Amino acid sequence: MNTKLTLKMDGSVIESAKHFARTQHTSLSKLVETYFKAITREEIAQKKVTGIVGELAGLLKGKNIDSGKSDYIDYLEEKYQ
Repeated sequence: MNTKLTLKMDGSVIESAKHFARTQHTSLSKLVETYFKAITREEIAQKKVTGIVGELAGLLKGKNIDSGKSDYIDYLEEKYQ
């Protein structure tokens, strides 16, 4: 069921959003709906990660783990020669 929503924002932002919607061959309402769905999905996904997994989530984000991998490969090659 569709329900009407009234938003207040800067006119230039609205015009830019309308132009973007036209270039994407969609409506401004559909863009806003898609955005709201995306941000609420992210919040739900973040809430599901709890306990030890939640504490460890993102721990290695941005880290170069390949260097440790090559060190381990070198170790194994030396060990089993």
